[in-house]
Amino acid sequence: MIIRAFDSSDYAALVQIHDSLGVVWPEQPPTADGWAEADRRRNPKCLWRRWVADREGAVVGFGQYWQSSLDYHPNRFYVNVEVRPADQRQGIGNALFETVLAALEPLQPKVLRANAFMNLPAGYRFLVRHGFREVFRETPVHLDVQAFDPTPYADLEARLRRKGIEIKSLRELETDPGRDERLYQLYWETAADVPQEDTRIEPQAFDEWVRWSLNDPTLLPDAYSVAIHDGVYVGLRELGQDPGSDTVWGGLLGVRRAYRRQGIGLALQLRGIRYAQARGCARLKTCTAIQNIEMQALFNKLGYARDPEWQQCQKDL
Repeated sequence: MIIRAFDSSDYAALVQIHDSLGVVWPEQPPTADGWAEADRRRNPKCLWRRWVADREGAVVGFGQYWQSSLDYHPNRFYVNVEVRPADQRQGIGNALFETVLAALEPLQPKVLRANAFMNLPAGYRFLVRHGFREVFRETPVHLDVQAFDPTPYADLEARLRRKGIEIKSLRELETDPGRDERLYQLYWETAADVPQEDTRIEPQAFDEWVRWSLNDPTLLPDAYSVAIHDGVYVGLRELGQDPGSDTVWGGLLGVRRAYRRQGIGLALQLRGIRYAQARGCARLKTCTAIQNIEMQALFNKLGYARDPEWQQCQKDL
């Protein structure tokens, strides 16, 4: 077995390894082409590298580090190691992890972050052995959209319109010259209220956010919904879909504090469900912090099924 640099011929093996582990969130592209496209879309300021474990020409695991553009810091890195089940407990994960750490050393990382999952306890134990601790936990959820009955909520948007609140898609707002700036302000205002790790996330610069978030090609402009009151953007719901996937994934759902408890968040959720139903998608997947009681209650109300909890772990260097 050798550890070598990843190359483009390895994408199919990466998909197979990842799918074999039962990782349900964060949502990943279902095809090799999708993974390759996701790599091409990475923000160039964010560093990343990947290696594979090669056993007689067969890729049996991979390891990588990367930086996230949404919580970018030059000395903070995410790390990940995945080994197919039949090849675990043979030292392959350790070899990949040591390769990743050695490559990171010249970059002077201060914080390492990694994901673990309640249905994969060996992964959490692996991280603990390497000095990580759990700092945050989220609940991934999914909804069978074709089985969902929207009838009980048929008059919700009409009631909101009587209050002067309308919901429009990102595409419908293309003619608003201030759309992107208004969404930028709304996004970061509402994101600040979302429970997260103990590190405060600094907002991206406007142009960077528009390029790498709002103009992400996986974002669905007909499904991304915005609630508006008297010309003010008061709520948003991000929705996207990876090429070749029958799953719609949900990003941020946020409503300004002054407009909460009026059914706006529920209406934004329902818009996304109707979109997925109309296009024959199988499910809608999203995630929320275990401390986010309001969002957890909304998922329960709509009948989302809970997936194994996502443990976000950290090591301070």
